[in-house]
Amino acid sequence: MGDRLGPLVLFAAVMSVTPGPNVVMVTASAANFGFGRTIPQMLRITLGFGFMVMAVGLGLAGLVQAEPRLHMVLRYAGGAYLLYLAWCIARADASRSASARAKPIGLLEAALFTWTNPKAWVMAVGALATFTTTGGDA
Repeated sequence: MGDRLGPLVLFAAVMSVTPGPNVVMVTASAANFGFGRTIPQMLRITLGFGFMVMAVGLGLAGLVQAEPRLHMVLRYAGGAYLLYLAWCIARADASRSASARAKPIGLLEAALFTWTNPKAWVMAVGALATFTTTGGDA
């Protein structure tokens, strides 16, 4: 593991700081609600991503690959959720939305947003495929 720790840390750092949907959402939240009120949102995104990595590590990726219908359901559900978010943004009235939404998104919303994030999936699958071993391999 020691010989893989450096590349793993570099991979995690690069994937974490490069712009993606979660970074954009957290930046907008911090601009609207302040950094302190956005910290729970960042923790919720981290929890959602942690659950994603565990699910992938426990075989979700293999299950989705083995069952094409499940892949299709996840793809359409993710697309529908992204369209819903776009619809909410398009219909938002700046003067009304400030009073209607006086706090960052909740736990379920942050986790769902993370699970529809293609960059998060690439990071989870890529990290597990590159930096883990199977069976007795060391």
